[in-house]
Amino acid sequence: MPRLTRKKSNTTETFTVWTSFTDLMSNAFMIITLLLLFVVAQLSQKTPIDPISKNNKPTIISLPADKYSFPSGSAVLPRNLQDDIYKNGQDGMILKLITKNLADLENSDKQVDVIEIIGHTDGQPLGNFRTPECKNQSSSNLDKNLENVAIKNKNVAILCAGSNTDLGLMRALAVVKELQKAQSKSNSKRFKQIQFRAYSAAQLFLPNDQGFATIDRIENDKRRRIEIRFAQLGEYITPDK
Repeated sequence: MPRLTRKKSNTTETFTVWTSFTDLMSNAFMIITLLLLFVVAQLSQKTPIDPISKNNKPTIISLPADKYSFPSGSAVLPRNLQDDIYKNGQDGMILKLITKNLADLENSDKQVDVIEIIGHTDGQPLGNFRTPECKNQSSSNLDKNLENVAIKNKNVAILCAGSNTDLGLMRALAVVKELQKAQSKSNSKRFKQIQFRAYSAAQLFLPNDQGFATIDRIENDKRRRIEIRFAQLGEYITPDK
């Protein structure tokens, strides 16, 4: 009888140890699984949804006046701006940044058909800030010469601004023409497919999309800038359709 009792005791003890071991292994497996799920979740959060920029916002390249300063009243490109677009057969830093953003947009399945160049000025009246070529002009000659500069390869220096609106457009167009020159020599098939648009915002908008500017007629180089934006061509509709 004592033998039977001992055997039963040994069996119970073995069963208890085995049960504890399986419970321990089960708990360990659950902990490891939770840790793995946590690591996967962290990695997925670190992987950018859009390689272009944070918060899925498109990139805007800003060319500030304190670095790229046009002559007063002129749209002739400063030498360092020309060089930073294209120099001696090599892409400059601006062109490299444009092509990188085009590639990133393509990788994120965002279509880009157009690069928009927008000229911004400060609120200082154009007044006497006329180039020597325009001293005899009583008003703007853009109505007469704009197409000649845009599509007939006339030099932007023939344009005479009558307002900040004119000046912003002239400078944007000057940048477009320089980008088109680089495009004609580029080996990038993607860049060669891009169209360009030139626009003027005059003195209306503050930097960094802060909205409309208040009246301020003082010289302010922080407001004078060229913006490069990436856009997609849409489908044209009219309100009655």
